[in-house]
Amino acid sequence: MSAYWKATRPNGLDFRTGTIDYAGALATGEPVMHPTPDLHGGASSYLSVATVPTDCTGFRWPCRLFRVEPVGEHVADGSYPNKVRVTGLRVIEERPAHEVFGPNGPAVVAVIERAGRLTREEAESLAAAWDAAWDAARYAARDAARDAAWEAAWDAARDAARDAAWDAAWDAARYAARDAARDAAWEAALAELARDLITPDQYEALIGPWRSVTGGAS
Repeated sequence: MSAYWKATRPNGLDFRTGTIDYAGALATGEPVMHPTPDLHGGASSYLSVATVPTDCTGFRWPCRLFRVEPVGEHVADGSYPNKVRVTGLRVIEERPAHEVFGPNGPAVVAVIERAGRLTREEAESLAAAWDAAWDAARYAARDAARDAAWEAAWDAARDAARDAAWDAAWDAARYAARDAARDAAWEAALAELARDLITPDQYEALIGPWRSVTGGAS
């Protein structure tokens, strides 16, 4: 049977409603069933799972990641190529949460966590380095990394990494430097996310400002 995936809040509840306890379902072994399923209705009328761990629709970091299998009927979602609508599911196991960011997930998480520990001085330096390094090559590298993540079915992972890096870096800088500092953190997370999908030069263009200030991710 094919593997399916569900990302949840850190407490094990679903992101959309905060009422479905997937962690609890793993503990009990009992399936999670929609009470009134309609696979062709709106989002509230079915349960949603992903066919790849990097495209769990609507997830945010931090999260938990579970491997699940359908129980009952299931159909592909015509609006999201990596989403399947199910009437019920069984939670099989919990996986390391960093897998939502693909094979380089630990490096992406390290950037996000380091962004949350930036000192104000580091954030100011990061903003300055990001501004100084801005050129057409880095702009192209960012586009290439974003497109590569989309083509690899890592769209949800890309968006979650962006939001987490932005949020982590936001409080570290004075207002005037906030946008540049958080964008530098986001580009570093994107570089790690898409490292195997872009060229070494594109990776270096994106990670450069971050590395010049932090020395790396951690």
